[in-house]
Amino acid sequence: MPRSFNLVFNLLLLVALLPRLVYADSDVVGGAKTITHRSILNQSALDEFVAKARDKKIWLQPEWRVLMHFTPTSFGLKKSSLVDDPAFFLSNSGKESLQAELEATLLALFSSARDDNDSPACRFPARLAWLRKALGIDKTTLPERQCSHLNKWLRTLDADGLTLIFPVSVLNSPASMFGHTFLRLDRKAEKKPDLLAWAVNFAAHADQERGFSFAYNGVFGGYPGRFTLARYYQRVKAYSDIESRDIWEYQLNYSPGEVDFMLRHLWELLPVYFDYYFIDENCSYQLLALLEAARPSLNLTQGFNWGVTPADTVRALTKVPDLVEQVNYRPSLRQNVNARAEAIGFANQQIAKALATGEQKLSDDLFKSKPEREQVKILELAAEYQAYLEASSNKKQDVFDVADADESQREQRASRQYQLLAARSEITLELPPPTIKKPLYRPDQGHGGRRLGLRYGSDDSDQYLQFDFRWAYHDPYDPDSGFIKGAELEFLKPSIRFYPDDNNWQIEALDFVGIVSAPARNYFIRPFSWKASASLKRYDFDNDERPLLGDFKLGAGLSYQLGMYTQASIFADTQFLVGDEFDHDSALGFGASAEVIYTITNVWKGGVYTGAMQYVEGVSQTAYQFGGRLRLSVDQDSAALLELATKREFSGSFLQAQLSWQVYF
Repeated sequence: MPRSFNLVFNLLLLVALLPRLVYADSDVVGGAKTITHRSILNQSALDEFVAKARDKKIWLQPEWRVLMHFTPTSFGLKKSSLVDDPAFFLSNSGKESLQAELEATLLALFSSARDDNDSPACRFPARLAWLRKALGIDKTTLPERQCSHLNKWLRTLDADGLTLIFPVSVLNSPASMFGHTFLRLDRKAEKKPDLLAWAVNFAAHADQERGFSFAYNGVFGGYPGRFTLARYYQRVKAYSDIESRDIWEYQLNYSPGEVDFMLRHLWELLPVYFDYYFIDENCSYQLLALLEAARPSLNLTQGFNWGVTPADTVRALTKVPDLVEQVNYRPSLRQNVNARAEAIGFANQQIAKALATGEQKLSDDLFKSKPEREQVKILELAAEYQAYLEASSNKKQDVFDVADADESQREQRASRQYQLLAARSEITLELPPPTIKKPLYRPDQGHGGRRLGLRYGSDDSDQYLQFDFRWAYHDPYDPDSGFIKGAELEFLKPSIRFYPDDNNWQIEALDFVGIVSAPARNYFIRPFSWKASASLKRYDFDNDERPLLGDFKLGAGLSYQLGMYTQASIFADTQFLVGDEFDHDSALGFGASAEVIYTITNVWKGGVYTGAMQYVEGVSQTAYQFGGRLRLSVDQDSAALLELATKREFSGSFLQAQLSWQVYF
């Protein structure tokens, strides 16, 4: 037989078997993991829709991209899905290939005759809904499945609207230093209470791990991140009551159909995990991706090449015209206590606190002699403060928290709370709740988290230009709009100096992390302040030496609000320096520092600071500094800062002057 005939015959045979070979082999495009060609129900229909998909290249459409969590960046499309659980993919190459996963999904849908909750149609309802629309797959070609578990779940959620929830930051919790975001599934049509709605959360599952290992695994993807559901009132209790965090609610303009599609995609994501990265692939980013699934045209995840914080999430939503319909503010339990305390005189505040702590009884004449109206205000403040004490005792203990001695304290508080509420119920007089002023600025209206700076400086006779970058996030001299007073959080802050007289470039500092938590104390709320930092920094030594040293600081103290515009803090400090300039290559010092910051106007802010450090190991030296800062906020995203200081480090004292221009983005 001629070789040419054999060649033609083999080619015809290959063409005839090609569809079966494609779908039977899991290593080729569209190959499923476990399905063989023998289980395909309608081969001709499958061939038709695969050919149609290839002709239109529908796997490149944004709807499929967002369902597969392939993220566009400024440099193109990421080469693999952000989903890291193999159970999410029907193709062996689905994590890297949009086409392979689409064709494997078609193969799975046309290869299962089962009408149960484990069928591909019930496991991936969002994929099915989109493929029906994109390829025109009607119900006669691919019948509907019952999917009783899915439909029962959708009826339980009963959602037709979405609200993005933003609890503000809390520096005492490493996982919440930048705040947090989650979604509330609203039920507009039935007008049911918001607190009873369901909430969608994405978080790392760290098994209560804390400390350095928590930070390391959070930065380098060592924890699985998962979507979970809980009632909204449980989230409010955790964030607003226990952690005393204000909550902002951003109601979104999503149609009921878009909400239903997003929930079907959420159903696909609930069983699987993502590697959790604290800087970029975090709670905020994954929520944007989930919202994008319902409306891919928003492109919410595009452009976050520097990472994403919860505030960035909110800004991304508010920048879309007409996407945010309404914004509500839910004050924390701490704010309620403060508002009730401000509404009565100090003498009555003392009675309320004594009743809440058990130092005074309801039968005492000091309380009983008060007019009925004052009794009501005292009882309501005492009950609110008692609730605050109970909530605070339930939170995870932080570095400077004092734990309860035993369970009997909680039982005593519960008994006092019951007595306070019972006494209040016996008085029929009703008073309106105290007015809690809504902050002038929302979190999305604050400055950007990243900052670039250019400064001209002089240390005695040495003049220089310094270039600064800060990845995140805020310091006390930044504009307060949208941020918590008394909070500083700075990550990844390199500084480079250029000395024009010597034509010399130097790395001046590399701040890895700097945290200051300085909440103001008052008669009822009495938190401690603390600060911690880790960096590489240059220090002045004799003979004009300025080596780069490892610098670790820790401090604890107190902060107070001195009037409406002034806050003062005082700290006891310790410092550990690493460098070969010291005995045994390290130095240990103890000292104190203080700072007063005054908000002059909306655009001007000034402050003075001082500190001293006595080194007791590695070197015998007393270092000190005294200085002042004056800042002008030109607009939300730019500012000028003037700083003058006199300092002594490991050489003689010197005068430092710096003028900076800073831009936020």
